[in-house]
Amino acid sequence: MTTLFSLSRRLLCWAGWALGTLPLWAQTQGAPGAVVRTEQVRAELIALAPQGVAPGRTVWAGLQITHQPDWHTYWKNSGDSGQPTSLSWTLPAGVTAGDIAWPLPSKIPVGNLANYGYGDTVVLPVPLTISPTFKPDGANLTLTLQASWLVCKQECVPQDGQFTLALPLQGSTALHSAAFETAFQAQPKALPGQSQISLDGHFLEVVVPGLPATLRGQTLEFFPETPEVIETAAPWTQAWQGERWSARVPLARHRSASIRLPLLAGSASTCKTGAAGEANGLAEVGHSPRTGAWVANPRRCPWTDPTSTIGMTVGLALR
Repeated sequence: MTTLFSLSRRLLCWAGWALGTLPLWAQTQGAPGAVVRTEQVRAELIALAPQGVAPGRTVWAGLQITHQPDWHTYWKNSGDSGQPTSLSWTLPAGVTAGDIAWPLPSKIPVGNLANYGYGDTVVLPVPLTISPTFKPDGANLTLTLQASWLVCKQECVPQDGQFTLALPLQGSTALHSAAFETAFQAQPKALPGQSQISLDGHFLEVVVPGLPATLRGQTLEFFPETPEVIETAAPWTQAWQGERWSARVPLARHRSASIRLPLLAGSASTCKTGAAGEANGLAEVGHSPRTGAWVANPRRCPWTDPTSTIGMTVGLALR
């Protein structure tokens, strides 16, 4: 059974999610495999272990989601509505799963709202740490994943699936290395330089000097990792003064009284897609109350618009 509900404000969307009590995964009857298919997505558990699996190493697993046209799933901050994809792992003793290394999202306008998420194909990578005391039981490392995601167009469909993948201990697992590399390139990276962030009434003011020359003069976008910090769909202003970029963004009216504020910033017009679909400009400002560091790095173009993106993460207490 499939439960549909209209895309609306976050509270309404969560209420619709709670009503969808039946599992919405479409999987071949029998033992779980690595692939789950629905009418809206194809989801697959994939792995990257080019040097095999051994005690003391880190390997990668990831959920690869391929969306049907115009459908999307969500980033860690879904925006005005939606729900982030969640992953729950069952792993052998001595193997520990880290957090999702979220690729940068795209901004998705929906009426007078705005969300953050992914279309086309995205990989959500997760590091798996193999402890030095890991003792293999057989020739494979068996990964079991329970995943849940909300896929939306004009309506939203909550879905989930169970996945199992046997990862050989010996030899190389690198079939999906290009897909993982695309996800890794879409991670924020540190940039040298000093940024500033401050509050001015009901506005957030951001100043970033020394951005890469390829971004200067371009229109930028940024994404708060913490939900309900800014008015996601509200208009905001930005300006360049030589190599110095500044922005003034309205804060959410119903934000928390005190909250840590990470941001991700991105260019809205500089992507030049080549054979590998890469563009210049990925970056991150390190966690700090007022300042951080930047560095240029290529990334793959987002799905909604061919753009390059830089990332910024800044800690700030809102009062």
